[in-house]
Amino acid sequence: MGCTMIGVAVEEKIKQIALQRGADVAGIASVKDINKSAPRGHRPGDLLAGAKSVITIGARRYTAGTWMTSSTEVMHRSRSAMGTRDAIPLVLARYLEEKQGYPSIVYNAHMTDTGMNVSLSLKVLAEYAGLGSRSMAGGIILNKKFGLLGFSAVVTTMELTPDGLLSKPVCPHSSCIKMWNKKKTTPCMDACSAIEGTINGSRLQDVIYYRQLCATRALTTMNAAYLRLLSEIIKEEDPEKRKFLAIGQARQYAEDPPGRGIWGRCIECMRVCPVNRKAFKSFLKSREGAANE
Repeated sequence: MGCTMIGVAVEEKIKQIALQRGADVAGIASVKDINKSAPRGHRPGDLLAGAKSVITIGARRYTAGTWMTSSTEVMHRSRSAMGTRDAIPLVLARYLEEKQGYPSIVYNAHMTDTGMNVSLSLKVLAEYAGLGSRSMAGGIILNKKFGLLGFSAVVTTMELTPDGLLSKPVCPHSSCIKMWNKKKTTPCMDACSAIEGTINGSRLQDVIYYRQLCATRALTTMNAAYLRLLSEIIKEEDPEKRKFLAIGQARQYAEDPPGRGIWGRCIECMRVCPVNRKAFKSFLKSREGAANE
C-alpha cells in the first residue's frame, strides 16, 4: 500500500505535515471501509472517481480558557481553531498531487450546500481514521486526549495504509457509567433534551438524537429557523416576552425559545462532558508542568 520516502513512510509524512501545520490529530481511512457505513451518494468516490483513501485531520475548536469562561456569548461564538482546521487539507492535497502525483480534493463541513444531509459525513471519516468515537451527545466524535475536535479531510486516489476504528470507544466515561447506574441519565442528557439513550455495561446502547430539536438551534440552519418563527415572535403581545424571544441570550436547552442565542451555537452537552472537561484540564496541567521544568 503506502510507499516509503527516504526512510519515512508516506503515511507518516502526511501526518507530520498536518501536525506541523497546527492539527492536533491526523489519521487515514480506507474508502472501502467508509463505504461499509456510508450510503450511495454519500461516499468519497461520489466526489472523486477512483478515490482510495481519506486523510482526516482534527483541531480543537476552542481554547481551554473558552471552556472555562463564564460568558456564554463568548463560549458560543469562539471557535478559534476553525481557520487552521480548514486550511491544512489544502496543503495536504497539494502535497499528494505535486509530490505523489495523485488527484486529491479538500472536504470540510462547508464544501457543499446540501442542508443536513451532507455529501460526506466527517463523523464517519474521523471514526474510520481512528481519531475518536461516537458519543452520547448527538453522535459527536470525541477524542480521548483532546475531547471535542473540528474535522476536515482530503479525499485522494492514492491508496494509503488506514488506521482503522478504535478498539475501545471513548464514550461513555467511567463517571457517566456511574451516573447512569444511579440516576439513569448522563451529564449530556441532563443538559439537553435532544439527547436520549441507555448504557449497557461500559457501552452505549439505544442512543437517540432528536436532530429536529437541535439542528435548528445549534447548527447551520439557525437563521432559517429564526425567520420561520419570526411571525410568532411578532404576534406575542407581552413586550418583555417578545423581546426575550427575539433577542435573548444564552441557551441551555434545545427546546428553549429560538431567539435565545440564535446567532450562536449550542455546546452545552460538551461543556458538561467528562471526556471533554478532562481533556482541556489535562492540557493545562501538562503545560503548567512544562513551564516549571
